[in-house]
Amino acid sequence: MRKSIRDIEIADVTLERVKGENPTDIGILLKISDIIGKVLNDNNNLILYFYCDDMHDIPRRDKALTPQKFRSLLFSRMFDKYISSNSIINIINTPIEIKADRHIYIHLISRACHLEHVNAIKSTIMEGYSVNVSKK
Repeated sequence: MRKSIRDIEIADVTLERVKGENPTDIGILLKISDIIGKVLNDNNNLILYFYCDDMHDIPRRDKALTPQKFRSLLFSRMFDKYISSNSIINIINTPIEIKADRHIYIHLISRACHLEHVNAIKSTIMEGYSVNVSKK
C-alpha cells in the first residue's frame, strides 16, 4: 500500500513467512535487504514503513524476546549489514518503539534528506498511540 504526503510516497513493507518452521536462512535475509535497497535506490522520494507484526511466532533462541522485538532487531541488523557492505551513507533506518498495551515496533527507512518528514511521521505515530493509550 502506498500513500503520498506532498511529493513523498510512503510504502508499507510486509514480510511474511510463507512456509517452513526453521529460522530464515541468512541468504534469504540478504536478498530481502538487497530488494529493499534497490526499491529505495529506484524511488528518490520514497519512505518505507515496516511494522513488526505479532500475528505469527518466529523461531528464535532467546524466548524472552517477543516475536515483534526479535523482528525489529533482525530488521535493524539486516539493514545495518546492507548499508555497511554497500558503503551507503544517505539511507537511514528510524526504529520506533511504542509501549502501549503491548510493545509495538515500526521502522521507517528513507533517504537522509527526508529525515524531517520521517520525524514528523514518527511524532504523529507516537502521539496517536499516546492518545489511544490514555483513553483506555
